[in-house]
Amino acid sequence: MYICDMVSVQAVYRTLQDLANKDQKGFITPAVFNRFAALAQINIYNELFQELVKAKQISRQNFDPGRDKSVRKQTLEDLSVFIVSDRLIQPVQENIFLKPDNLSKIISMSATDTDRRGIEYSSADQYSRKEIEIIYDPEKIDRILTSNLSSPTEDYPVALVSEDIEVFPSGIQRIRLTYYRRPGSVNLAGEVVDVPPTYVETALNGVNLFNPEASYNFMLPPHYDNELVMEIAKLAGVRLRDPNLTGYAIKEEASE
Repeated sequence: MYICDMVSVQAVYRTLQDLANKDQKGFITPAVFNRFAALAQINIYNELFQELVKAKQISRQNFDPGRDKSVRKQTLEDLSVFIVSDRLIQPVQENIFLKPDNLSKIISMSATDTDRRGIEYSSADQYSRKEIEIIYDPEKIDRILTSNLSSPTEDYPVALVSEDIEVFPSGIQRIRLTYYRRPGSVNLAGEVVDVPPTYVETALNGVNLFNPEASYNFMLPPHYDNELVMEIAKLAGVRLRDPNLTGYAIKEEASE
């Protein structure tokens, strides 16, 4: 997966460094920054889902401006960066599939058909996928499996999602899982990777310079740069007992 125009880890670090070091305290080092960068990104990621709930309430009250200015549309666009569609092949047991390591929230699940040679049908074939009903309650799946009326079939499969993904009926060898992934980062080539955002400096002739090849940008659109600065300032300010950082974060949040 390749994406571009994400929040620059260098820009966020430099802004925080200017805020924290204006009294020459030197609190914000790369190590301190990296300690809070991933947590700050996760906090904003979780807030996006809260914004969807607020957007629904705004829409019900007819306050949503609609079209390109729709709050819901903008939030969904920002969350779309985290959507992954992945094929899970060869269950670890007869009908049990392991969750992807970076899974955050499941969107949908489907069973994909294969021909006699084991080759998956084209995704353009409307009959090649069977939507899987997702169940999170073990008691409910027990009732479904023992029912004469709602027992799962190959045309109407069901999955229990708990520590892993258990698909019924047994015999389904591959599924397609669409989900929101946990935030990772973006490397210099624009590839999404499962490592936290990281700012790295390299010493050159006695001077520490930003190393873009060893650093990883945030996995958030550019307009979240200020929110990341605020969030890291709040986290680092409390941890380091720096009133400048804490005060900045509180002031900026109040102005929104």
